[in-house]
Amino acid sequence: MFHGDDYIFGYRVAGILLRDNKILLQKPTSDTGYALPGGHVEFGETSTQTLVREFKEEIG
Repeated sequence: MFHGDDYIFGYRVAGILLRDNKILLQKPTSDTGYALPGGHVEFGETSTQTLVREFKEEIG
């Protein structure tokens, strides 16, 4: 998130990871559904870098 004097800007990306005809999904503990993995982009990070980092976090 980027904070200004009068605003907060949050930039989040999500992606689809296909492997062996399977899709990586995450199941939030506070929800009954599933979501695409992703997260907030860190300052200076590209969307691709964010997705790689988030996928690694989800996979372990």
